[in-house]
Amino acid sequence: MRPRAKPRPSAEWGAFSLYKVVSPRVQSTKDRSGRSRMQRISASDAVFLDLETPNAPLIIGGLFLLDPETAPGSFVRHRDILDYVESRLHLAPNLRRKLVYHPLGLDEPRLIDDPDFDVEFHVRHLALPKPRDLRQLKILTSRLISRPMDMHRPLWEMYVIEGLENLEGVSSDAFAMLFKMHHATFDGKAGGAALWAFMQDTPEFEPLPPEKRWVPERRPDLLGWTLSSIQESAQQWISNVKALPSIGKGLASGIHSTSGTLTEKPDKLLAPKTRFQQRVSTHRVWDFVRFEMTDVKALRLALGKPKMNDLLLTVIGGALRQYLLHHDELPDKALQVFCPINVRGAGDPNEGGNFVSGMRVALGTDIDNPIERLTKIAAGSQQGKAQAEALGGDFMGDLLSLTPYPLRSRMMRSVMGFPERFNVDAPAVINTVVTNAPNPPGGHYFTGAKVLAYAGFGPVNDFIGLFHTITGMDFEVTISVTSCREILRDIGFYMTCIETSFADLQRAAADLPAPKKA
Repeated sequence: MRPRAKPRPSAEWGAFSLYKVVSPRVQSTKDRSGRSRMQRISASDAVFLDLETPNAPLIIGGLFLLDPETAPGSFVRHRDILDYVESRLHLAPNLRRKLVYHPLGLDEPRLIDDPDFDVEFHVRHLALPKPRDLRQLKILTSRLISRPMDMHRPLWEMYVIEGLENLEGVSSDAFAMLFKMHHATFDGKAGGAALWAFMQDTPEFEPLPPEKRWVPERRPDLLGWTLSSIQESAQQWISNVKALPSIGKGLASGIHSTSGTLTEKPDKLLAPKTRFQQRVSTHRVWDFVRFEMTDVKALRLALGKPKMNDLLLTVIGGALRQYLLHHDELPDKALQVFCPINVRGAGDPNEGGNFVSGMRVALGTDIDNPIERLTKIAAGSQQGKAQAEALGGDFMGDLLSLTPYPLRSRMMRSVMGFPERFNVDAPAVINTVVTNAPNPPGGHYFTGAKVLAYAGFGPVNDFIGLFHTITGMDFEVTISVTSCREILRDIGFYMTCIETSFADLQRAAADLPAPKKA
């Protein structure tokens, strides 16, 4: 008998996890047996439905490169993958839930079990076209993440990609697995929990079986749903009134913590306009670079052990400086980055939803010296985290909940459509997003196949057309970039800039005095 898998610990790497505004816990109703009937998504989750446009599907996920040599028989069939995935669906309930909307639009959409759930719709089998090399794999990934998802089904898709014969450094029978999710039902940590639920600690691990057989819940009748919506809306308003003192306290703390910046001129509070601040197209470009963990740790030690996130932000800031200088587009002001901060706390990420705050940090693109840039970013990160903590973890979620969903949804869509409707440019508050997607420590396997590499991807929006995802295994750190073809046509050159920026920081660190031993 195979040993059963132990529950995976929650892994946090650094100060921030993935992307999003904070969200209150998903609301649910239960039947007399205590079984969950349906869940109303939070105000923060609903925002991501309102922000989505045909050109900008809000999709997150990752690509895994896998070696079947460690699988039973050193071979993995598509049927094996279907059975493997189906045996793990109970580990992340949102994998079998779909969104339903009240006919009158009284409240946020709800998550309900999909009675027509079909694992073969979600798990798809592809072959990489010739020349079947790494470049072709990246192009295929770009095309797959360009496609919006079917919003009438559970919001995830898995692509098994074979035919990687010409990938350097891997066996000819290696294959890839691409996993995409929608941001409305998974934030970074919840998405990571769903993704890693499909992984094994060893090739032989099996998951603990579900306590009982899955039976999809019935869709509620219109009258019961309407009465439930009215009741829950009333309860939400009562909670909002009780939360007003907390919201006011958080707002006062936030204003106090930003009192220095509020005295500056309004134009200094905005980010500079760059090529990334334009409308995005439907065509995604995606690429990644990998750094050996030994090199990253040695660099961090030589620099006096700064926070890992500050070090990697310094690398990205240097890459953006080089790229924009090359195109003669570098602004005098430093570019601003948004870094999400996970605020889920002890909540179960497998339940899905969005529990994230964030901070804005200057990337030091106006500073040529990488050591000085690191010092500036470290100070900015510390200030940004202090401001986020001053506002409180639930501040944005509570603030959104103060407005009824029908009104809030219309307001959000109107605000998003205002620049296009009136042919005006939106002011730039941030230039790019950098999110950290940590993985649990240890070896990782999928259907017994060993994970050789892992790179993530995230959504781009109009006027924020550049997204960075930091992922890592025990042996490497990966920085991946998502954009659109019209904004970052030469994405390969930008990845070279990231590698050059890392090398520049290594050379600068080599000139520093040796760190004192503790």
